[in-house]
Amino acid sequence: MHDIISIYADSPETDDLTDKQLKIFKSAIELFAKNGYANTSTKEIATNAGVSEGSIFKKFKNKEDLLFSILNPFLRNILPKVVNEFTEETLQTNYDTLTDFVSSILKNRNMFFKENVNALKIFVDEFVYDLKIRDKMIKAIPYQYMKSFNDQVNSFKKRKMIVDWTNSEIFRFIFATLFGYLAEHYFIFESLKWDEDLEMDHTIEFVVKGLQP
Repeated sequence: MHDIISIYADSPETDDLTDKQLKIFKSAIELFAKNGYANTSTKEIATNAGVSEGSIFKKFKNKEDLLFSILNPFLRNILPKVVNEFTEETLQTNYDTLTDFVSSILKNRNMFFKENVNALKIFVDEFVYDLKIRDKMIKAIPYQYMKSFNDQVNSFKKRKMIVDWTNSEIFRFIFATLFGYLAEHYFIFESLKWDEDLEMDHTIEFVVKGLQP
């Protein structure tokens, strides 16, 4: 599993960034995630990066251009790559039990979110508030991802190990629960301590019980 920043380094849209521009790029991700895009100034980004504010405008036209330099590579190159890796790691494996299947999905995505929390906060914010970004993100999901998910669910249905709902309902049930878990701990109450292993076990148990026939 790769972190998003390392994948950006291989993206054709951002692989030519100088060391100073990369500092600006990372600083923007950090502050957009912490304070929100609207509440972050280019001066704050520059100060946090330890460079002059003028350095930003040598590469990026303005703050919006900087935002889209983060979002566009993600939509065009990074999201498909990340989803393909997830598909290979979790959706193209044979599972003996529904618990193994659900556990693999939830733990994999939770770990990925933890490792990339700052960058992903920006994408989540834009996904929620920007319809154009939301449409682009949905269209960027590779076909193989949903095919592999459907194949797994259909296999469980044949074995009478999962509820006979539509696959889209099952998908929504799993990922809505996961998003609620992530939102609570990384967005709403991120300063509170919790027993991560115990809560993840409870989340898995909740999903499995909800999907059992």
